[in-house]
Amino acid sequence: MSTNPTPSPCPPETPAWWKEAAFYQIYPCSFADSNGDGIGDLPGITGKLDYLKRLGIDALWLSPFYTSPKADNGYDISDYLGIDPDYGTLSDFQALSAGLGQRGLRLIVDQVLNHTSDEHAWFIESRSSRTSPKRDWYLWVDPKGFDADGRPIPPNNWKAAFEGSTWTWDAPTQQFYLNLFSPKQPDLNWKNPAVRAALHDVLRTWAQRGADGFRLDVINMIAKADGYPDVPRPEGNTDPLLPLNCRACNHPPLHDYLQEMHREVFAGHDLYSVGETWCVDADNTLDFTGYDRNELHGAFYFYFHWAPTGREQFENFYKLYQATRGKSWLTVTLGNHDSRRSLSKFGDPIHHRHASATLLATWLLTLPATPFLFQGEELGLSDISFDRIEDYRDIQTVNRYHTAVAAGTSPEAALASVREDSRDNGRTPLPWDASPGAGFSTGQPWIPLAEVHRPQHAAGAIANPDSIFNAYAALLALRKRFKSLIYGDLTPLIEPGKVIAYRRGAWGEFPSVHIVLNWGSEPQAWPVPPPTDAAPLFANYRETDATTLRPWEAVIFVESAK
Repeated sequence: MSTNPTPSPCPPETPAWWKEAAFYQIYPCSFADSNGDGIGDLPGITGKLDYLKRLGIDALWLSPFYTSPKADNGYDISDYLGIDPDYGTLSDFQALSAGLGQRGLRLIVDQVLNHTSDEHAWFIESRSSRTSPKRDWYLWVDPKGFDADGRPIPPNNWKAAFEGSTWTWDAPTQQFYLNLFSPKQPDLNWKNPAVRAALHDVLRTWAQRGADGFRLDVINMIAKADGYPDVPRPEGNTDPLLPLNCRACNHPPLHDYLQEMHREVFAGHDLYSVGETWCVDADNTLDFTGYDRNELHGAFYFYFHWAPTGREQFENFYKLYQATRGKSWLTVTLGNHDSRRSLSKFGDPIHHRHASATLLATWLLTLPATPFLFQGEELGLSDISFDRIEDYRDIQTVNRYHTAVAAGTSPEAALASVREDSRDNGRTPLPWDASPGAGFSTGQPWIPLAEVHRPQHAAGAIANPDSIFNAYAALLALRKRFKSLIYGDLTPLIEPGKVIAYRRGAWGEFPSVHIVLNWGSEPQAWPVPPPTDAAPLFANYRETDATTLRPWEAVIFVESAK
C-alpha cells in the first residue's frame, strides 16, 4: 500500500454534526433497568445520561424499543409507532429525548424496514386471504410443486439467516411467504409503493418525535433477486439449503428505493441515515453514500469485523478511504449487538486487557470517519461463556445449537461451537456497580449477568483515573479538541505490519497529529521518531519509552516542527 505523505488534492470536507459525532450504541434491554423487572428500559437510559455525557459521546444509537413479541429481541416489530411496554411509554421516550437535548446530545433510532413481525397488523391482514388488500404488502409465492407425500416444495434452496428455509408455508392460503431471517419475520414487498409510503411515514413520525436520524437495519436487502433463483451448489455439496450470503444484497432497484426514501424523508432536514449494509466495501460504497447519490449518509463496513489483524484492518480502511476521499464520509466500528465483544475478537483481554482495549479505542477514534462505540467497550468488557444452552437467548445461537444436535453433534460440541461467536456475547447486562444485581436491576435479569464482567463495573471505572473508561473519555475529548483528527488527511507513515503508524493532516487551525499503534503482545521498535518536543497528547502507558513500543502501546502526538 502507498505511504505517499502528500495525498492528492480534493475538495475540503463540509462540516456536519454527524461527521463530528461519536455515537454510542445502546441495546435497551441490557443497559439499565429502572423498575426491577429485569429488563432495561427507556427510563433506565434517561437515568444514565450524565454517565454518557461524562464519557464524552455526542449521540446515541438506540436499538429497537418498539412493540414486539421479541423473537429476535425487537428486530421483529409488530407496531412501528408503539413502544413496547417492557421499555416504557411514549412519555418515557419524550423524557429521554428532552434529557439528551438538555445535554447537547443527539439521538438516532433503529428502524427495521426489510421485514416486520408476523404479529404485525399488516401481516395478519396479508395472510388472511389471497384477496386481502394487503396481500401484496409481503412476498407470497406458489410452491414449486408437491412431493410424493403431498408436502409443498419451496420455491428455491435459500437458507435463512436463523436456520431453516427462507420460505414458510401458509396452509390456509396455500402459498409460501418469504422470510430471510425467521418465520416470525416476514419480508415486506418493497415493489409495492403503498409499502414504501407507509415506511416513509414511520420515519417521518419518529423524526417529529425527536429522532435526529436512523440506523436502517439490513437496508440493502430490501430488493430481492428477480425470480428467486437457486443459490448455485458447490461441487460435492448435498445440503438441501444453501446460505444466501451476499446474494441477498444489492439487487435492483435498491438504489431507486433509497433515493426515493431520501427525497421523501431526509431531503431538506438535518437528519442522519446510516445503513446496515452487508457486502458493501471499497468497490461499491459510493453507490450508497456518494455525496452526489442522495441515498445514505453512512454505511457500516462489516469486512472490518472479519479482518484478523490490525494490519488488515488498517489496509481495508485505507483502501476504502482512498476510494471515497472527498466523495463520501465513512463510518468505523469494531463491534455491535450482532458480534463478539471487540476486545475478545481483536485484543488480548487475558494478558493485556487495559493496553489492548485502549489501543482499539485509539484506532477507533483517530480515523477520518464517524465512530460508533458499543455499550461496554468503554469498560473493557470481553466475551462471555455460559455453560448451558438454556442461558442463551439469541434466536440465531439457539437455532444453530439445536440444528447441530439434530444433525448428530454432541450437545457439548454444539454448545462449544455456538458459544464462540454467539451474539449474546455482547448482549448481557451492563455492570454498573458491585451490588448483587450489578446495578443493572433489582430483579432477575432477562439474561444472566456475566460474572466475568462484574469487576469491570462502571462505578469503579469512573473512580479509577487509569481505567479504560477514562482513557476513552480522554480520547473523545481529544477528538473534540483537535478537529484534524476528524477532517485531516489520513496518510500512512510506514507500511503497516505489527506496528501501524499514520498521520492526520492539519485542518484549519488544528495541527497535524501522528498516531502509533503496536497492535500485538510483543514489544516492537519505534518505526518513526518518537515525540520529543512535548508530552504525547495521549498514551496508554504512563511513560513513553523512546526506543521500544511495549505490548499494545498506543501513542498520539503533535507532529514536530521541521
